[in-house]
Amino acid sequence: MESKRISLAVLVGLTLSAAWGCEESTRPSDDDTRAVMREIFGGIRVVLPASVDLEKFTDPTQRPDILAALELLSSNATLLEKHAKSRDKQMRFLARSVSRDASDARDSYAEQRYERSAYVLRQIAENCVVCHTRLPDLEDSPVAAGFLDEGVMESLPLAPRATLQIATRRFDEALESLGALLADPVTHPAMMMGPLTDYLVVAIRVKRDFDRPKAMLEAFAQRTDLWPSLQRDVEQWIQSLPELRTQADAKPSVAHARAIIADADANDEHGDGQSGLLHLVVASGILERFIDSHRDQDESLGEAFYLLGTLEARIGRNYWVTPAPFLLEESIRLAPGGPFSADALATLEREIHAVYEGSDVEELPADDAQRLRALRELVDRAKSS
Repeated sequence: MESKRISLAVLVGLTLSAAWGCEESTRPSDDDTRAVMREIFGGIRVVLPASVDLEKFTDPTQRPDILAALELLSSNATLLEKHAKSRDKQMRFLARSVSRDASDARDSYAEQRYERSAYVLRQIAENCVVCHTRLPDLEDSPVAAGFLDEGVMESLPLAPRATLQIATRRFDEALESLGALLADPVTHPAMMMGPLTDYLVVAIRVKRDFDRPKAMLEAFAQRTDLWPSLQRDVEQWIQSLPELRTQADAKPSVAHARAIIADADANDEHGDGQSGLLHLVVASGILERFIDSHRDQDESLGEAFYLLGTLEARIGRNYWVTPAPFLLEESIRLAPGGPFSADALATLEREIHAVYEGSDVEELPADDAQRLRALRELVDRAKSS
């Protein structure tokens, strides 16, 4: 089970990485940050041996140290949430998620609900990934090297290793891990669409690098176990890279992103989104940069949130940790009378219900149900006025 291999020490580092890495305007200097890291990680290294698997995680003799690490995690997540108050809406949403999950992980462990605690800790890592892959970041974090014990890192399977590398802003290393996974002859391509999407997001949306994906896709296309439609799609992605590079370098606009999405959908022969994956990743990067730079709370911003929400619903990492519902809700609140608001609401309803599919929740929680009713009333009023 993957949860057995997630390190508490690593995840404390992830939260701190998010606190300093996403807070350009309020973060301490690099020297201050390194000093904090050294002080914190001096104690965390004591916890690491007890936190690399579930057996040690539940060992009563390790309980005081692990609880202390979780308290540290929760306090720094609270710090992150405070820092985020002066930041953009997406950052505030992600910071609230991390803070909530850190408290949940601490409380679950204190109540001896160990698997719940480990599960929520994985969600914190996923939130860090979402945060760190939103916008261009051409250089890896200068303080990331101290976050992870290399022995623990090397022991992880490639997929969770890449997740932790992205979460700690070690993007080049993450691309190496994902590339190795995509080249693994033992792993069937049907299991690779997630890692392939992650690779394209990190390379194109974060690193703004179109050369590295070209080499990866050319190697991937040589696999003899690709099914025919995937083979054709990969070859088409390779051909599309030069034009998409030009489009990605242009000034970001909603109309530009909308056109790229329309192009992807028009060429989606099988209706599964696979053929348009590269276009959707490029469009998502354009929208993220537009939202980051656009200052007016107008309908164009609402449409940007709407389009990005639909893209996250299509190419995001999973249902359980996704900004899609937040993005869609924000689009409705910004422009309830916009031509996209009804579709945004329908997609939001589907996304929220999908979160609870297969869980032990028999009906939609009251707060989610009330939120959807309020949004529908908002749209109905705007349409009738």
